[in-house]
Amino acid sequence: MAFSTAIIGMLGKKDVFSEFIKKIVLTCIGLSCLVAWGCSSTPPQVSGIVAVSQIETMACQPRQKTFQIRNNNTSEPQRVQGVLFELGTNNDKFFKIISVTANGRSKEASSNLVEEIILPPGGVMDVLVEYNPKETTPTEEAEFHATYLDVFLNGPKLGIMQIEIQGRAPEALPGCSNEVGSGRTFEVVAVKTILSHQAIGAPVETDLDVNADVQGDFILSGEGDEVILTTGGWPTITFPLPPNGVGLTELDIVLDEDSTPTDFSGSSLTFDGLTFTGGGVVTLSGLSLTTGSVTIDSAVAPNVSGGTITLTGSELNDQGEMTLVVAAPLTSPPVDTVENVGGGVFGLEVTLKEIK
Repeated sequence: MAFSTAIIGMLGKKDVFSEFIKKIVLTCIGLSCLVAWGCSSTPPQVSGIVAVSQIETMACQPRQKTFQIRNNNTSEPQRVQGVLFELGTNNDKFFKIISVTANGRSKEASSNLVEEIILPPGGVMDVLVEYNPKETTPTEEAEFHATYLDVFLNGPKLGIMQIEIQGRAPEALPGCSNEVGSGRTFEVVAVKTILSHQAIGAPVETDLDVNADVQGDFILSGEGDEVILTTGGWPTITFPLPPNGVGLTELDIVLDEDSTPTDFSGSSLTFDGLTFTGGGVVTLSGLSLTTGSVTIDSAVAPNVSGGTITLTGSELNDQGEMTLVVAAPLTSPPVDTVENVGGGVFGLEVTLKEIK
């Protein structure tokens, strides 16, 4: 929580872009409840780990478990601002929030986040979590896989309840592996980031230092003409942010879920329906990564600089090079954890060269 409170303390500058970034930070990580008690003389009533639970299964065999949270107040409802995993504790994505059910109503999770649940007086909230490890335990680093389920309370009780979840997989199903599948590997030779918003004038374009700002290769899994882009096959790209008065200078862009199979029999390539996350605080879903072109205009991004922005990729050539582009309006959707961040556009141009 030190990261969260540090950011809140830095939210002083009042220019439009600062407010834009501020909304991303506060809304995406569900911290409006923290602001509520952070600016008050009343301390949080709930804080810390309230339970430790274990899930055991075989590696590559998903197992689900329901965690129950009760509202012991029999006269007042309890507002839950959000249910999510503590940032940085589920990097391998072995744990997944499936849904949250309260008062007979169920909400499915979006990128491991469920927002706005009302627990009736004396009511119970069921949080359904899935554990699907891709490696056995113990590992070289730890005795078990661990994450923390955070429950943000926002009235009348305030604060954060945490459930530590320990996952154990002493054995694995045959063929189970956490390695990126065989296929075609591409070196990332250039990356350009684009951030467009009226408040910062012309779109901010940055050519990254791939040696410092990119980790890993671009790897297509699969055999023959049908390929898949897995989370492990997408390189981590550090997306820089312009000065914003918030103290947030960059976001690591990662692929949140494996793609569906797509055809790569020729020189063009397009993955549809992808979900990316930025620094664990921004989620962009339903995106296309393509060697074609992507255009975002003011109809879907009202504050895009110049009224429109187009990114154009390039198909695989005889030298084994191609450029993939992805862009998204910073509105909801596809930023499905933000109701209103004032428009604007996020974009990437990623140039690759096949390693043979």
